[in-house]
Amino acid sequence: MAVTLHTSLGDLKLEIFCDTVPRTSFNFLALAASGEYDGTIFHRNMRGFMIQGGDPTGTGKGGESIWGGTFEDEFNPDLVHDRRGVVSMANKGPNTNRAQFFITYERQPHLNNVYTVFGKVINGWEVLDQMERLPCMGGTKKSQMHKPVKPPVIERITIHANPLAEEGIVYPSKTGPPERVQ
Repeated sequence: MAVTLHTSLGDLKLEIFCDTVPRTSFNFLALAASGEYDGTIFHRNMRGFMIQGGDPTGTGKGGESIWGGTFEDEFNPDLVHDRRGVVSMANKGPNTNRAQFFITYERQPHLNNVYTVFGKVINGWEVLDQMERLPCMGGTKKSQMHKPVKPPVIERITIHANPLAEEGIVYPSKTGPPERVQ
């Protein structure tokens, strides 16, 4: 399963782990398919750590899951923050996933079982390199400290394959079992 984030700096192609974290993958793919991420910025950039986006307000405080509100973490022992390019849900604590996500710049083992890993970068490494080098506003105000001076924009997302949709699998609620639709 793959998607391409078409950003103002170039394309990032991601593999999405539908088989191991299906609810989180469903949320991301449904938001992407609905255009929820189109035109949003990467609002937080920390060199050597990660870049974060997916907030329609651009402040780091917005965004809802496809079900509205939050949904539970979905950890898998095989999905860890062990390299550059790991894609995870951002949250405000346990079971508070919404729409925001981040991409790591290097290994971050302290994030394991704290943030749900749901994908990885498979192409566009030069774009991720450019993102990491972006200057940030700095200062002491938390909301501005790590905000890029010229934040990269997610212009649109192309979904190349979605096995959940192809098999008619939906998650009608944030906690209930999946259902098949025709």
